[in-house]
Amino acid sequence: MLFCVSTGCTQLVTKITVYSGQSVLLPCSCSKTQAKHPSFTWIKLRGQQTPEIISPRSDLYSGRVEIFNNNSPGNLSVLLSHVTEDDQGWYRCKISREKYSDVELTVEGCTLSEPRSRVVNASPGQSVLLPCSCSKTQAKPPSFTWTKLRGQQTPEIIPTQSDLYRGRVEIFNNISPGNLSVLLSHVTEDDQGWYRCKISREKYSDVELTVEGKYQRLTTTTTKHPPLTQSNGLDITTPKGADTVGTSEEDPSASPQQYNTIQYTLLAVLPVILIITGVSWYIYKRNKGTVCINCNHSEKQ
Repeated sequence: MLFCVSTGCTQLVTKITVYSGQSVLLPCSCSKTQAKHPSFTWIKLRGQQTPEIISPRSDLYSGRVEIFNNNSPGNLSVLLSHVTEDDQGWYRCKISREKYSDVELTVEGCTLSEPRSRVVNASPGQSVLLPCSCSKTQAKPPSFTWTKLRGQQTPEIIPTQSDLYRGRVEIFNNISPGNLSVLLSHVTEDDQGWYRCKISREKYSDVELTVEGKYQRLTTTTTKHPPLTQSNGLDITTPKGADTVGTSEEDPSASPQQYNTIQYTLLAVLPVILIITGVSWYIYKRNKGTVCINCNHSEKQ
């Protein structure tokens, strides 16, 4: 803070520590907030090199610097957002050669947690978490990527909108800055292999995903129904291996409903059989009598 008095300004040094990805206020103000100095400049000191001017118009700080001097004349502070490890260093708020205030900014960046590589097991159809995180969960790297390693071939980037992973990838970085893990759902055997979480050329963590076992259904309880018959006479049955509830060792074809159907059929057909048998017997007897009468008539002649 600059205390502007008749004898000059008292120089103060402020030390600030912040995590990468956060915003930080670099403080500087006149003792009388109503007073407005004709000009002031924020610079980043770079040792023997020429200081770097901090301005919203510079490429390095474009869209990341906010100044409050227009609303509060004596407030010369700046708000620096989306801080990276490159922003660490000494900053100076300067209104003249003798009047300035320095700020030492320390940025705690993302260091990936150990171990460097790990193995994760899953079964087809399940969801699996591919772990990756900063040792300090408040720290957020400027960027990170997940790729599937493919030997000598170019690694396959795993974005949330790719055709292969569309609707199957969930990222938690927006909720927890240092959590770089991804949740991969509906796992298949094709997903097996090595994956890499990378925040820079030197900073990465590998995960080996092993997919084995039978397909795991999302719903393990189903109701078993009697076979249905289509109009063409084909049976629609429950797929082989489907989980069922309330099953027994009895053959499904010998169900009570089918026994009742057989009984009703026999009761309906039996009278018809008896009638046909009676009619056949009557016709047989009548024809036999006719034949005998003809035989006696022939003998008399």
